[in-house]
This record gives sequence, structure tokens and C-alpha cells, in this order.
Amino acid sequence: MGETSYFANTIGFTQTLDLRKSPLVSPRGLVVSNTVDVATKGLGSDIEYVRGTGRVSYYIGFGPESQAPGVALAEDPNRSAFERWYSQSLLAFGARVGTIHVLGSESTPFDLPIDERFFNGGSTTVRSFMERDLGPHDHRGHPLGGEFFTVFNAEYTFPIYGELQGAFFFDAGNLLPSSEDPGLNDMRYAIGGGLRYKLPIGPIRLDYGVNPDPHEHEDRGAFQFSFGFAF
Repeated sequence: MGETSYFANTIGFTQTLDLRKSPLVSPRGLVVSNTVDVATKGLGSDIEYVRGTGRVSYYIGFGPESQAPGVALAEDPNRSAFERWYSQSLLAFGARVGTIHVLGSESTPFDLPIDERFFNGGSTTVRSFMERDLGPHDHRGHPLGGEFFTVFNAEYTFPIYGELQGAFFFDAGNLLPSSEDPGLNDMRYAIGGGLRYKLPIGPIRLDYGVNPDPHEHEDRGAFQFSFGFAF
């Protein structure tokens, strides 16, 4: 649905405030970013729209902070085994939102080319759905995307053995066909756990998210295998 052959030319900006310590290994701190871009016929674009996204993530480490990122502190012999275990755990929260609105002539949902729409579901969003599978579908079961989305994540990561870690997470999010009526309706959820293997450039992740309230034709959960942090 929507145009299949078109030319889009946009102008916009991106802002990022990254206060994390060691973003690739055991990050702690805050990162905030947003994007805004506009496509108009004045720029030679066949379609006209304005699009905006925003992201906030906050990572809480429970151990003492190393002054050399990526280098572990020497173990304190006076700490108990539980204190050593707890100091290597990490609690993270994230929130994302995006909207795209067609400019010019009156439009209906799915008039926007599918390549320009948002999608939800997968290893970095709501993990009880496969990639791009959350939200509206056509009669053949193909995802259609939407004009407004939200994603909320919370995750607790803890050590198991060596560089191997475990994780528990909770995700929530939605994907709405039209930006005319944004909000938190039709929220979908994921509750699950997984394994992490820490590498110097980020973790390898294996997750399973349970869908606590599957709708008709939806799976009760999904496995996700990926690289890097989820959010």
C-alpha cells in the first residue's frame, strides 16, 4: 500500500547528549537524542512529510566506577560474594517515540510509502514479537507499519560466570496507523529473560520474550538473537 516508486529528499537535524561512561562495555549514565526531518516539493521530493523521533536511555551500575573505562577495578577482599556479584549488575531504562505526518493534501492511513513508515517488534523494541511484526498487517499477514510508535524498556543484567551474563526484561510499545491520533492505546508487552556474552565492542544477546496477551494470529513469544545493547 502507498506509492512504490517515488523520490524523497529531506532536510533535518539530529541532536545527541551522551553522558554515558564506556558506552560499549557496562555503560552507566544518560543518553538523550532526537531527530527532525522534513521532505517537501521545494526540495525536489515527490512526497511531503515531517518526521520526528526521540530517545532517552538511563543506565545504573551498582559497583564502584572505574576511572579507566573498560578496565575492571581490583576486587575488595572484604566484600562478600553477594556484594561482588551485585556490583557487576546493571539496571537500564529506555523510552522512544516517533511520529511522521504527511503534509499537503489530505491523507489516509497507509498512503505514505511503506519504506517511510515506522515498524515495531524485534530485538531492540518489544521482544515478544519478531522483527517488524508488531502492529497492523494486511490480509496476507504482511506488516504494514504505521505513522506513530512508542517503545519502553526496562532490563536488569547480572553476572553468571566469567563474561557470561543473564538478564530479565520488560518491554512495552505500540504502533498506530495514523499520526492524527497519537497516544498509548493498543499497547503490547513483553516479559522475558536472556543471556549475554560480553565482548570488548558490546554483548552478544539471546533473548526470549513472552507475549502475555496474544491477539488472534499472534505467537505467544519470540526468540531474539542479536549483537549490542537492546536500547
